[in-house]
Amino acid sequence: MTSPPACPRCLRTVHPPDLWNSQWRCDEHGDVSPYRVAVSSREQVLLFLAHAAKVPIWVPWPMPVHWFASGVSWAGDDRTGPRATAFAAGGPSPLGGPAELVIIAEEPGIGLGARLAGLPGTDPERIGDRPEEKIEAAGHPTALWPVVCPPDRAAFVGEACGVWLWVVLWPADAATLLLEHLVVQDLRNAQMITSCLPFGADSTHL
Repeated sequence: MTSPPACPRCLRTVHPPDLWNSQWRCDEHGDVSPYRVAVSSREQVLLFLAHAAKVPIWVPWPMPVHWFASGVSWAGDDRTGPRATAFAAGGPSPLGGPAELVIIAEEPGIGLGARLAGLPGTDPERIGDRPEEKIEAAGHPTALWPVVCPPDRAAFVGEACGVWLWVVLWPADAATLLLEHLVVQDLRNAQMITSCLPFGADSTHL
């Protein structure tokens, strides 16, 4: 089961295509890719995305110690297929207390990563000339640039497989997780991971 279609930028209800417009539409943001969150059967949703998504489904693997999968969402319609995906995981912050991580892959112009990072607009503005963090994405070192965001979170963005890769963490000091050589795999090429993922409480941020 999934949530009703919503705007990936503001979560408002969207209007479906009709005789005059072939796109889903948000009253605030115009034509958008409808956004949905898996509210049950998250493993089955991940398998669906592994077959249908036009962009990676980035999953930390191996998962950080004592971390668990907490949610999955995507943006896209039946015509285009999923053009953005988000995978959430929760667990203990390296500095103590609970933390949550969301990894987003999206085509330019969707706006899902920007919303989760707490930013206006659809695409990132990089800060500084040099990246501050790196992760390993599908076997390749991937640079991440920090972005200015609300103080309750930390957000980073880079590029992988030709699309944006966002990493957003709550609280902000959970960003120290990225110092632990985070490795992410694309479920489109590693579907067997789905059956091994530990699932826990639902994400509060998707």
